[in-house]
Amino acid sequence: MILFNNVYATVWEVEDKGNFVKGRISTSEKNKEGKYVNSYWFVTFVGKAKESALALSTKDRIKITSGKISNTTTGEGKNKKTYTNVTIFEFENVNNNQDDMQNVPF
Repeated sequence: MILFNNVYATVWEVEDKGNFVKGRISTSEKNKEGKYVNSYWFVTFVGKAKESALALSTKDRIKITSGKISNTTTGEGKNKKTYTNVTIFEFENVNNNQDDMQNVPF
């Protein structure tokens, strides 16, 4: 498990699942050549992030202030599969915060 904070992301989809919200986001980082490389993630918003996530729209920018990445393994032998889980506990919507937006890669 990896805990993380202060990661910027673009929201692509959110869906209310009752006790939690499922979603899709993307993050970016520069490679050695200075070009941005995007990563796409399926995420689960829980805790304080659950209700706030329901107000998000496509292409909203967020700053994840608390989250974790973990793996889940199912099956055995040839049927063994490992899934990456990204859980977001808290985030800030940075669409209207110009101070945060100056440091966000697009």
